[in-house]
Amino acid sequence: MNQLFDVVIVGAGPGGLQTAITLMERAKESKEELKLLVIEKGEKAGSFFKSFPVHGTLISNNKLYTGKPYTHRKSERFDWNSLITKDKKILMRHYSRDFFPKREALVEMLNDLVEEYKIPVVYQTEWENTVKDEYGNYEIHTNQGVYKTKYLVVAAGMGFEQPEIEGIEHTTPYPEMKEKEQYRDKRVLILGKGNSAMECAQDILNEANFMMLASPSSVSMAYKTHYVGHVRAINALLIDNYQLKNQAALLDCHIKKIEPYKDGYNVTVDYVHAQGEIETLFFHEIVSATGFNSNISALSNLGIDTLYDGKYPALKPNFESINHNNLFFAGTQTHGLDYKKTFSGFIHGFRYNSKILAHLLAGKLGFVQTYQTISNDEIEDYILEEFNDSPDLYLQPGYVVKVFEYDGDIWVDLGHVTLEYFKSVLEVEEGKQLMAISLEYGDIHRFHDPLSIPRSPGDISASVYIHPVIRVRTDKGLKKFELEEELENKYLNNEKHHVAMREFLDMIRDSYKKEVVK
Repeated sequence: MNQLFDVVIVGAGPGGLQTAITLMERAKESKEELKLLVIEKGEKAGSFFKSFPVHGTLISNNKLYTGKPYTHRKSERFDWNSLITKDKKILMRHYSRDFFPKREALVEMLNDLVEEYKIPVVYQTEWENTVKDEYGNYEIHTNQGVYKTKYLVVAAGMGFEQPEIEGIEHTTPYPEMKEKEQYRDKRVLILGKGNSAMECAQDILNEANFMMLASPSSVSMAYKTHYVGHVRAINALLIDNYQLKNQAALLDCHIKKIEPYKDGYNVTVDYVHAQGEIETLFFHEIVSATGFNSNISALSNLGIDTLYDGKYPALKPNFESINHNNLFFAGTQTHGLDYKKTFSGFIHGFRYNSKILAHLLAGKLGFVQTYQTISNDEIEDYILEEFNDSPDLYLQPGYVVKVFEYDGDIWVDLGHVTLEYFKSVLEVEEGKQLMAISLEYGDIHRFHDPLSIPRSPGDISASVYIHPVIRVRTDKGLKKFELEEELENKYLNNEKHHVAMREFLDMIRDSYKKEVVK
């Protein structure tokens, strides 16, 4: 094809579609032409969710009642499945009333988004290779032809990854798990202890006789770490059965070898916490549920650095490859920037990354951007309302920030970026200050029991629950200020927070005046 697109997005999953939707909204607002194309290997959008999770139930919240109208932005904090649109026409609540929806509801919602917002998607288009031409444009080679673009966004999601273990071919991969009756009254080993492995265990818990889950690391529970990629309570039934001695076990071990034996397999395990003990255990069935890696093989000839043993591409704070300009990533593939810290591996996190990316691309394409201005009299309430209601800050804690520019009289709302982008990329103009606001957790990991953390009312430095953090950058450096945690995250109508916020803003204004006088 001879047409040069402004942006080509690979993948019509949630990350790719969110990028497309926000970019199209910006083009419409700016009255600019946008040459956009989304390519998708499946027959419809969200093809990953036609198969995953294997047992059908998502673990992303679909909370219907929040005390606010469902279109209010605070309600967005508790809807972990919907994509973000200005008109909020299409939301998961219209497809499922379950707290944890079925995967089919997500697929239906994503395809309705494509139709409603007329997103230009070409289906059954397999991404095969990528090259750069002499002008720096990207050529995306597919089974349907070659597409050329100035800016390439890879949102191809994750693919199942088998570990390198001798005899791994004797296992059943997670995507191919058998019907539960095939495990009846058998000894079953599941490789992995994450949500996929726990989901498999839960499905056959009342079919298998003895079941064990094995991996080198101990189980991490999401309620302890505040990381939703760790094991969720809905999937943790096997842990109960292990602790209550009900024919279940969790093994911290390395799998050395799997070999056929009689009507099953002998598995050699090297225990992590048993002073070097090595043991051979027998199982009738073995399931491998060891996780996923990024689908970026079609970039291999460009040379792409990766993180975490190839799991994620290495990115700059603007979601751009560290190796190639104008090659961006969206969706789960942005999680290398905050792996096991915040939520870019999940829809309710990466949808905000996609919004940020779309705004950055709109700027590169020359789309006009209008910014809201706030007076000195209004800024206190404006910021406290953000802490009160903002879904972006709440669902990407310590990672996504809202930035303001201050010139002594007016505050300009510059929108959202990542914290690292604020710290290392944004430039402070002479005679101005930059302020970033965020919601962040304290150091919860220093407490043994996260359900029994002592509080110190009035001591802001002791806040470990999610709470407001404000950073101000000048050409002299960075200042940081925090507000005390609140059980229900209500800051706007609390005089204590108004007083603290007012004192901090007065300090900023005073320091600004002193700098100007100098």
